[in-house]
Amino acid sequence: MLAWGVGFALVGLMLVWMLRPVLSLLAASAGLAYILDPSTDWLERRGLSRDAAIGTLFLTGFFGSAVVVLLFLPGFAREAEEIHQRLEPFLANLDQTIEPAVVFVETYTGYRPEVGLSDLQAQAPTWLADEWPRVQAGISGLVKGLLTQGIGILNAILNLTLLPVFVYYLLKEWDRLVAAADDLVPTAFRPRVRRVATEVDRRLSAFVRGQLTVSGVMAVLYSVGLLLVGIDLAVPVGVMSGALFVVPYLGTAVGIVLGLILALMKFGFGMQLVWVLVVFAVVQLIEGYLLTPRIVGDSVGLHPLVVMVALIVGGSLLGIWGMLLAIPITAVLSVFGGEWLELYRRSRVYAPEPAE
Repeated sequence: MLAWGVGFALVGLMLVWMLRPVLSLLAASAGLAYILDPSTDWLERRGLSRDAAIGTLFLTGFFGSAVVVLLFLPGFAREAEEIHQRLEPFLANLDQTIEPAVVFVETYTGYRPEVGLSDLQAQAPTWLADEWPRVQAGISGLVKGLLTQGIGILNAILNLTLLPVFVYYLLKEWDRLVAAADDLVPTAFRPRVRRVATEVDRRLSAFVRGQLTVSGVMAVLYSVGLLLVGIDLAVPVGVMSGALFVVPYLGTAVGIVLGLILALMKFGFGMQLVWVLVVFAVVQLIEGYLLTPRIVGDSVGLHPLVVMVALIVGGSLLGIWGMLLAIPITAVLSVFGGEWLELYRRSRVYAPEPAE
């Protein structure tokens, strides 16, 4: 019997490995359907059919994206071209640009840091000439890989094309799928399973939908603040920083680095660098004391130290995807851990019956 069980497990793992592209597509579709289901239910309660509600969400997303692209893409392209034209003189005069910072440090500390940018700039052409053959080899390898892996690229494009289709059908059948899963649970265990599933849904909803809302608001605040500072590509940097905030701390770190670089390129070493830091500090205060408590609240139930450890572990195991999934998975595991702890405290091992 054990051999049969091990054999089935190995076959199952092999099938999962072979079908991982399809399973990844299904997992992404299920995640999007889970996020969109409350909005679909809300539209249904307003009198729309299930199909009409889903179609309304899809059309709103499509036309909203198209409007954003048409309104902002020309400005993005113009600012990117300006940065491209400014990049070469900026690198050529980088030592003069940061000289005020060196003088500032020397004035207040008595120590003059030697950054060695002049030597670096003088050696840059030689370094590029030496490394150019490797760059050419890398480009050739990349082109060959694209040609030999054309089927893989076509599969990726096909998967992206099928994603809305999968999301549509999962959304359409979501309530039936949940009811079918509930019906498979043995009758004796249904109260406990429903209680745990409700708690898992509450915590996941609080984090996923709440974090997406907070990220959207922060993207707007970052963009407005960086526009007031006057740096180029303020809106793209603000939107990227807000979008990356779905992974706590990541969006802020990336935004600060990009904002400081763009401010240094346009204004040099001056107060604009301080204002960039002020923008991110103020938005972080708004997020910490207003947005997250009001929108997400304490329903996720994770200590900040646990969040940081989860992010480190997730990033070490799966990189950016691990950081993205770390907190939802940790929240779910905390629900199961709490249930297990409750069972343990009710067991005879924890509280044995008193001897008569």
